[in-house]
Amino acid sequence: MLSMSACSLFQGLTPPPLSTALSPGPPPPPPPPPPQSREPPAADEAQADIAAWLSAHGYKNFQVEALLEHARIESGFQACAAGPGGYRYIFQWGGGRLRQLQEFAHTSGCPHIHTQLAFADHELRDEPQFACFWGATTESDAFRALRRGFGGGSC
Repeated sequence: MLSMSACSLFQGLTPPPLSTALSPGPPPPPPPPPPQSREPPAADEAQADIAAWLSAHGYKNFQVEALLEHARIESGFQACAAGPGGYRYIFQWGGGRLRQLQEFAHTSGCPHIHTQLAFADHELRDEPQFACFWGATTESDAFRALRRGFGGGSC
């Protein structure tokens, strides 16, 4: 046994397919949620909270910055923002996506900011139109991918 080559232990193993190379993989386990407040956080608190949540869930710094810019444009970091055309919340979900968020959150009202982020994380990790986001290597590329993906476009 001692004379066996260490490489022989790995014979027969094959690397994962290239199609999974750009997949983000599963998120790290979430930290325990903070106590829930009835009032949404102020914009500056929300911005810091969004950045901390995304970092704690495995997003790279440039991805965090791209998502922060997207949230700034969409809602000004207002967790319960209501925009024109029935768009709502941090990332201005509307139509079917808003219904999916409300089902995910088990509420018809404004979901807690962490619930909104968990839903956005679910969309980013599970929806094919966000593959470009995970393949991006710069903030500007990640931001463009977000704008296309959340806008219904693709890579």
